[in-house]
Amino acid sequence: MPDISFIENMSLEETEQQVIDTYLRLYQELTGKEAELGDADTKKLLIKAFSLIIYQVMQYIDAKGKAELLKSSTGNALEGLAALLGITRNGSGKAIAVERFTLSAERPDVIAVPAGTRVKTQNGYYFNTTEYAEIAAGDMYVDVPIQAEEAGTASNDLIAGVINTLVDPIAYVAKVENVTKSTGGTDTEDDDSLTERVYLAPSKFSVAGPIGAYEYFIREWRSDVGDVKVVSPTPCVVVLYVVLNDGRVLTDAEKTSLLEYISDDDIRPLTDQVQCGTPEEIDYTIDVTYYIARSDSMNANNIKEAVEATVEEYKLWQRKLGRDINPTELVYRIREAGAKRVSLTAPTDVVITDIQLPNCTDTNLAYGGLEDD
Repeated sequence: MPDISFIENMSLEETEQQVIDTYLRLYQELTGKEAELGDADTKKLLIKAFSLIIYQVMQYIDAKGKAELLKSSTGNALEGLAALLGITRNGSGKAIAVERFTLSAERPDVIAVPAGTRVKTQNGYYFNTTEYAEIAAGDMYVDVPIQAEEAGTASNDLIAGVINTLVDPIAYVAKVENVTKSTGGTDTEDDDSLTERVYLAPSKFSVAGPIGAYEYFIREWRSDVGDVKVVSPTPCVVVLYVVLNDGRVLTDAEKTSLLEYISDDDIRPLTDQVQCGTPEEIDYTIDVTYYIARSDSMNANNIKEAVEATVEEYKLWQRKLGRDINPTELVYRIREAGAKRVSLTAPTDVVITDIQLPNCTDTNLAYGGLEDD
């Protein structure tokens, strides 16, 4: 969509000149004489003051107009547009994992693990069990779903064994630890994600199962969904491929959560058999040597940092379903970061299908030194 300006991109200087021209024209029409306006003339100072106020009013008009357009709307104004389609901004979500409660020895009776039992990490990330569970007589442990007390991404990616402190003591339980990495914590949905959902929203009104409708509901399920592909390999079978904003594919628990959400009677067409697929990872490596112009030697350290950062950004950009592996893009980005010359050994051009996902397995980024301009 084009960028739209409701004041035709006028600047303060142009506004002031328009006021001056109008004043000079009206003065001549009324008096028959040409007006003189010196830089220190009081009328010139008044015109400058009026022009500034007029320009401020113009800015408010422009902002109001842009707030009513999906592309340029933000914040509360965007939420107002979304409400017209029955959409609200997704709040933050809590990370989940599976916690194992282990006894000190086998017991002849059942040991209960109450719902809401608290466990935590050494760094103070608290989780609660989300359901009641029991360690059966003769068993040594039970696995229970847990959820972070605080919503947000901070409780994500806690590896197995880290959530290992029992806050609410349970008789005979000697050890607790998470057996899966924590995932699923999300921050409050940002404007970009909400804008995309509003754009896709008309598709959700169909009950025929269009691709756009599935994509809309997938993005409604989690605000950190980065990429979606919906395919139907056979009639009535729908396979969903999802990649999150950080380039991660869904875990088994997240696939189950998505399928439960999509399979709601108000979302899934009755005849559709919905599945969650795992994209085929297409491995590639980065092997690059770059050089900096001698004239930029005083700025060499900043350029090195910029090149390292842009290579990481490229890897995230490249990790998109169906995006061909493109070495030309990498060279372009490194040059934009300030490098004079780029010698690239890998990656090479690779054509990717819609359900394949590029995966960088190794990065060798070498600085080759200064070169004459």
